[in-house]
Amino acid sequence: MRGIVASLGTIVAALLLPLGGAAQEPLRPATSTGTWLSAQVRGGAPGFMHQLLGRPADKIRLSGELGARTADNFFGGRQLYAEAGARYKVSKKIGLSADYRYADRGRYQSNRQRVQLTAAYDHSVRRWNFDYRLVQQWTFRRNNTPRTYIRNRIGVEYDFPKWKLDPEFSVEFFTRTDRPQGWNYDGVRYKLGTSYRISKVDVIEATIIHDRDTQVAWPVNRTILSIGYVMDLRRR
Repeated sequence: MRGIVASLGTIVAALLLPLGGAAQEPLRPATSTGTWLSAQVRGGAPGFMHQLLGRPADKIRLSGELGARTADNFFGGRQLYAEAGARYKVSKKIGLSADYRYADRGRYQSNRQRVQLTAAYDHSVRRWNFDYRLVQQWTFRRNNTPRTYIRNRIGVEYDFPKWKLDPEFSVEFFTRTDRPQGWNYDGVRYKLGTSYRISKVDVIEATIIHDRDTQVAWPVNRTILSIGYVMDLRRR
């Protein structure tokens, strides 16, 4: 008799389990805030590259950047990074670039390296400037296979007359491409910011960033304040 009762209980529990799962609300994204700080130096090709390449070296731009990033939990979300990049201006509207970044993510997370190849297109209409960025990204983690992404970014900027804080807006879509089951669109990033030229070569940039995870197991929505300093040596 006890065996029969136990069996009936098991069957009833199995029938009710899907109903309980269906009654649960969909998983809501967690929320997080963060701060990004960076300092970048931009310049043209050095003299030896002009000697080796001649006139094509005039179209080369080099950059170096140091930055720090924190999240809600400083020790859980801290990141310090160094980045070097090179850009080649194919034409007035088209540019190609390559960037390498090394990120120290603290004692609780593994460090990362990242390589990006970018194709950029810019077009101006009166006071409007439109740009498109296609990025192929490889992220290398310790003792792990690289993550690969395709990133598509569309941006727009408006130049107000006699106004130094022109608004810039962009939206960027992240598609992960290394999964065995196929490509997976898993995030979108919105940016709204501006920049202020302190002097001929010095610029301060301020941006509000909103990241949204999609189609991932534990989605997180992040709101980030980004402050950057840029020294453009080409304008000296």
